[in-house]
Amino acid sequence: MTYLAFHLVFLLPPLLILLATGFPRPPRLWAYLLMPLIALVYTTPWDNYLVWQGVWGYPEGRVLLRLGYVPLEEYLFFLLQPLLTGAFLHRVAGAPPPGAGGLATRRR
Repeated sequence: MTYLAFHLVFLLPPLLILLATGFPRPPRLWAYLLMPLIALVYTTPWDNYLVWQGVWGYPEGRVLLRLGYVPLEEYLFFLLQPLLTGAFLHRVAGAPPPGAGGLATRRR
């Protein structure tokens, strides 16, 4: 199985189902898009370093192309996995109540 096929089979279908059945509307949408960008920024140097050091690798013929030492599909994983996790959490936990501001408030 190629890395792209992995995305097409295991990440995209559940993500698309979750997004189609109730993803938050703006203004909270930015928070769901910020997490994948954070993941991309902090994992890119780490993964490139580990592949460069030979900790792990990606077999030839299983990836489309490499950007640095890491394949394009790995960068897609950095973006898709946090989106999937956020959409699943939103589905399970629900949206925060209006006015909650994203922080837990103490009841009196």
